[in-house]
Amino acid sequence: MSIQIGICDDRSEDIKILTEALYTYDPSFKISTYTSGSSLLDDLDESAVVFDLLFLDIYMPGINGIETAGKIRGKMKDVMIIFISSSNEHYPEAYDVFAFNYLMKPVNHEKLNMVLDQALMSISKERSEQFSFTYKSMTCRVYCKDILYLESSDKVILFHMQNKTILKCYGKLDELLQKLPEGFFIRCHQSFAANLFHISEMGDSYFRVDSVSISISKKYLKDAKSKYFDYLFQHMGRGPQ
Repeated sequence: MSIQIGICDDRSEDIKILTEALYTYDPSFKISTYTSGSSLLDDLDESAVVFDLLFLDIYMPGINGIETAGKIRGKMKDVMIIFISSSNEHYPEAYDVFAFNYLMKPVNHEKLNMVLDQALMSISKERSEQFSFTYKSMTCRVYCKDILYLESSDKVILFHMQNKTILKCYGKLDELLQKLPEGFFIRCHQSFAANLFHISEMGDSYFRVDSVSISISKKYLKDAKSKYFDYLFQHMGRGPQ
């Protein structure tokens, strides 16, 4: 899967220099560019783009880079933000919005490559525990550990999330489970799959996940119990995950 990168800088020449440096590092990068914080925020509102990395200039007219980052954090909590600036005076503010790094202009290519090495290593690890899907032109990316359980209802899969929200995508549960990272979910019913990390109790014919009891049907009972006991054995003595 390609790395999606956004660059937001009011200076077109700086955008060109950074874009060329990024393509030199990896020609497969997918790069979108913006000349203002407002145009970036408008695109995030209107399109299904999900960035892995976002380079934000701090000094821009209108809404500056720090303010833009604050608004983006409400939409895309997992995007790695790298600030680029001609001044280092905004370090404290950068880390208030959980910036991944802070580069000085003109950007040093050796330093940029080092930051990219670190970022891509982190992205690779995160992607192994993430799942992306599209529903009604909106793209979502979620961590599997944040999903309580999956529910199939009339050709729509419901993602019951730990934060009490419910996300949706079209599809069949058995096909979806084949695409998800291994070791997270137990199929326990024609319409349900429970996240192993959130099962707090197992009864004769149910799993308790959060405050919800999820039925274990006869068809899946033997396999579901076997996988659950294997999970308990593997994590015995480790404490809460």
